[in-house]
Amino acid sequence: MSDLTYQLHHLCIYEKNPRDAMWNWLKWYHGIPAFYWSGMDGFHHTDEGHVDYTFLACGGPFQLQLESPPFQFEYERKWFDKHDSGINHICWIVDDAEATIEPLIAAGCEVAMGYEEFDGVYNGFVAIDPEGRWIEIMSYVNGFKTPDVEFYPVGARKLQTLGAMQLCNDLDAMVDWYSETMGQRILLDRRSDNTGLVYMVDHTYDGRQCVNVLATPDNDAELAIMDRHGPAISGVLYHADDVEGVYADALSAGMEAVIAPTLDPRTKAVTGTLREPSGNLIQVRERLAA
Repeated sequence: MSDLTYQLHHLCIYEKNPRDAMWNWLKWYHGIPAFYWSGMDGFHHTDEGHVDYTFLACGGPFQLQLESPPFQFEYERKWFDKHDSGINHICWIVDDAEATIEPLIAAGCEVAMGYEEFDGVYNGFVAIDPEGRWIEIMSYVNGFKTPDVEFYPVGARKLQTLGAMQLCNDLDAMVDWYSETMGQRILLDRRSDNTGLVYMVDHTYDGRQCVNVLATPDNDAELAIMDRHGPAISGVLYHADDVEGVYADALSAGMEAVIAPTLDPRTKAVTGTLREPSGNLIQVRERLAA
């Protein structure tokens, strides 16, 4: 297992119309802890351009980042040309991003964007895991930090983000990789013959309760994502006290029904699946005991 410590922080959705799409999230219990839009002086500027993104949060440390085209780097634009709106990467916070480059390459990663230092606020790079999903590695500098949110269930339904869902070709291999390379440990293991799902967590789980779900496709919606993109970051996982109620609220907020709340035989928890404006999946499950 790696001696380096990786902390799960957010996923990034490339969205053609983020100002419109974010209203669905805002109407569904989410808030905006931070935004960095075009024209802001002295933040995240490079020779290729500047940034335009908004963070969304819902009662938990794991956040969503909506990013708008034209994207900042050429490698991002090429990804968008191929995949269109979708989840581009998961971001992990480390103490020293530069120190993780060689270990990740040695573990089978390809570097998509080389190490950069951004305006004295954070440093980082983007890697591609062995199955092709993008990983952003970031370290804060000079006291900068993306604002945290209150770690408390939101609304009468008690909705909270839990983390990201990733679809895999070789589930066993990727569980081993995230354990050995990223220092994750298994919280929930529902595998049989290299299919199923695994909840993995980092060293901060006891205080932050964020999960990284690795799974094989289990329904038509997930199979369609794999057919379109290959192994991919497929969606966002939430938990709530009232799954049926929060599912209905999501429909009212403009999300699309995929699978109504029912017992998931893998997790033994009532779970509902929806689709958000960019086409990514949302899963809401019964509350996960800390």
